[in-house]
Amino acid sequence: MKNIGITVLLFLTLLAMPVKGQQGPLLSRSYHSKLKKGTIRELLQTFIDESGIVVEYISNFLETDRVVSLTGNETTVSVFLQHVLQTQRVTVLEKNGKLILVPIKPPAGDQDAFASTYAIFGFIKEEGSKEPLINATIQEPLTGKGTLTNTFGYFTLSLPAGPHTLRISYVGYATRTIGITLNENSRTDISLSPGTPVPEIVVASGSRLKKYAAKNINAEQANQYPAGNELVGENDPIRSRNLLPGVISVQDYADGFLVRGGSPDQNQFLLDGNEVFNPTHLLGSLSIVNKTSFKSMLLHKSDFPSRFGGGLSSIMDVYTKDGNMEQWQGEANLGFLAASAAVEGPVRKNKTAVMFSFRRSLTTPAVRLLDEKFNARFYDVHFKITHLLNENNKLMLNVYTGHDRMKLQQSNSNNLQKWGNKLGSLNWNHLLGARSFMNTAFNVSHYNNLAGYQYPLYDDSSDVPVIISTFNTYSSISHYDVKTQFEVQPANNIRFNFGGKIAYTMIKPFSTNLSDGFIENVDDYNLVMTLPFKEYTLYYENEINIDNRLLIRPGVHFNHYRFRNFHFNSIQPRFFASYKLDDRQQLYAAYNKMTQYLHMVSNPFMGVNNMIWVPSTRLVKPEESTSMSLGYSLRNTTGVSLSAEAYWKKMNNLTSYIEGGNIFSNDNTWEQSILTGKGWSYGLEFQAEKKFLHWQIMCAYTLSWNWRQFNNLNNGRRFPFKYDRRHVLNITVAYKPRNNWSVSAVWNFSSGDAFTLPEKIYPDFDNGQHIVDPGDPLAAYRFIYHYSALNQFHTRPYQRLDAGTDYAVHTGKKVSHKLSAGVYNVLGTASSYNYDLQASLDGKFNISLSRNRLFNISPYISYTIIF
Repeated sequence: MKNIGITVLLFLTLLAMPVKGQQGPLLSRSYHSKLKKGTIRELLQTFIDESGIVVEYISNFLETDRVVSLTGNETTVSVFLQHVLQTQRVTVLEKNGKLILVPIKPPAGDQDAFASTYAIFGFIKEEGSKEPLINATIQEPLTGKGTLTNTFGYFTLSLPAGPHTLRISYVGYATRTIGITLNENSRTDISLSPGTPVPEIVVASGSRLKKYAAKNINAEQANQYPAGNELVGENDPIRSRNLLPGVISVQDYADGFLVRGGSPDQNQFLLDGNEVFNPTHLLGSLSIVNKTSFKSMLLHKSDFPSRFGGGLSSIMDVYTKDGNMEQWQGEANLGFLAASAAVEGPVRKNKTAVMFSFRRSLTTPAVRLLDEKFNARFYDVHFKITHLLNENNKLMLNVYTGHDRMKLQQSNSNNLQKWGNKLGSLNWNHLLGARSFMNTAFNVSHYNNLAGYQYPLYDDSSDVPVIISTFNTYSSISHYDVKTQFEVQPANNIRFNFGGKIAYTMIKPFSTNLSDGFIENVDDYNLVMTLPFKEYTLYYENEINIDNRLLIRPGVHFNHYRFRNFHFNSIQPRFFASYKLDDRQQLYAAYNKMTQYLHMVSNPFMGVNNMIWVPSTRLVKPEESTSMSLGYSLRNTTGVSLSAEAYWKKMNNLTSYIEGGNIFSNDNTWEQSILTGKGWSYGLEFQAEKKFLHWQIMCAYTLSWNWRQFNNLNNGRRFPFKYDRRHVLNITVAYKPRNNWSVSAVWNFSSGDAFTLPEKIYPDFDNGQHIVDPGDPLAAYRFIYHYSALNQFHTRPYQRLDAGTDYAVHTGKKVSHKLSAGVYNVLGTASSYNYDLQASLDGKFNISLSRNRLFNISPYISYTIIF
């Protein structure tokens, strides 16, 4: 009789199931229980008495004596019942003005009739635009099964046949609960509306095992601390990475950022899967990604999924908007630093969409140096078109171009710098079935860098420059690749990721002209050599979930490299594991081996932004690293999240510049000017965040040691890396008294950088042979530096305080305005030290040490209109 009753009840459930994707009015009602702790029977009875809603259930299928504690965040009937019943094998059905608790499957012994499992799959998108949402959470609370969307918004989840309730959430969006009935594989595309999210069931979200240790930041999260993103009024969502532990911003006169003891070239930047070789404006102060086109980013620094390769320290995986499929919308911004505009909308509704953004710097005094002349300008253009061939196939064409020009006049030298990127990519998303997905991409990336360094010789009697020579160099790199990735998930507890890539890279490393002035026309540089190389890549990894408490992800990345007659094979094992201690705490660990074939080398006395790319050769071997990390995370019911991580990294075949050598000469001896060595980096990272009422506070601290060792430097002894900053501390505070008004501040403190001061400097006219060659035009630009030890000095500690406020107002149904104001570098702290050499005709050299002030105390105001 019991089995017959269950069968009838399930049959009625299927007939009465509400329309897919909707939630009944009873479940949406507001409800706040006065009883904070009790048995399931007591909590359900109290609910019936207080709400007046009838709840029917069979007590045999409930642990009615199980004690449940409420968090106090249960504000609706749906959330209350999900919390009370989260460990029970029942789902909630609304019918005829009452709620029925229906068993998902019969007791043990009656499983055979319900043994089938089916997949629900599809895409999670933003309501009103159909923009795919990356890393959205889909969870079945009663079974505890769940998954995340991939970088294209796709998900698949296998569940037993029958009725289920799904809970879909994404940061900055209203959480949604839908009912489904599975009797076959079913596709369901789900939309989430932007807005204040429903309070989460902390236990359910906290119990989800980490699939990776990477930090995921979407547009909403990037704006939680606006002062951390603002650069003199220009909002840069990529700058939010600098608030994280283990990440060091390279101040002012360098490109990019540093991660866990690595150098700037060891951070691979991907824009919609396409590699960018210099993703910055203003020498690293601003990224090339306009906030109007930004969607989300993933920063991998602990674990590296097997599909990635080419960056020893980090992978920055950035994605931009596809374009609004349903309506036209736009945004325009005017600030001290730049003006920008963006528009997106459907060319053909729900079929084809475009996104276009443009930004250009303004000639204002916002960018300035004290006691030095500085002139900089930049622009970037981004265009993207997305076309749905059908429900299973999508094409995305992405085009970007950007350019910088900077001129810096110092007391004893002048610098000219011009650089830019041109990118193009075509992506094809293909849904193979209920449990498999494929993406194929064709990418083109081009970067060029033109540098001029003007060096005067002085007459001691008059202290006036009598000879002015200019050292001009031009280099470029072009990269082409095609890659395919597959994702197959036959069951919830196992996923396969595999694919491959073929890449071709062409480097024009240096073309040098010596003249009496700057040469800005690229056609005036003679091509001396090209350095092409090829890469062939295969990767594979498994993601295995064991008993919902342990997740492991073993994988391997194989790469074959060819440069002329030099061939190199690299097998790079990867491993990640996470273990759930309880519903609030997790441990995770990672092991990675990485290989990098591109080296960035520089002449430290050639001026600013003086780096060039060169390939790996028989003499300059590929850079390799082995890293391990162990982490702990805690998220409790009071809005507190904590994390701690220890890491260790060993690096081989790192490059350095030989003092007295000249890599910028027009010959094939550039390899002779490069040294290779090794390095170590290890440390601890801590992060704490607290959210309460209108406040949000985050603290990130890094304790680290970074070492380098080269046989021919420092007498073979190890020495501190230039960016060996022992302590780095970031404290951010945000206060939001109203939805349209926020105030935030960011304070950054870090130990000083290590640097070397030469005791003596003298020209090497004969390349160390003591033979003068008057016919060598570059001889006067070779120097020999004499010092007792490398990096024996440290600069003063650096600190900076930024503060800002945002105020928004709506003037129409679709029009809003935002005014942002603040002060960048409130304390007026100079950022970094810079060498400045002065030479005279009699061979004397003076060294002056100054601190760069690219941005002094800089108040700003900016205006944004969204329509």
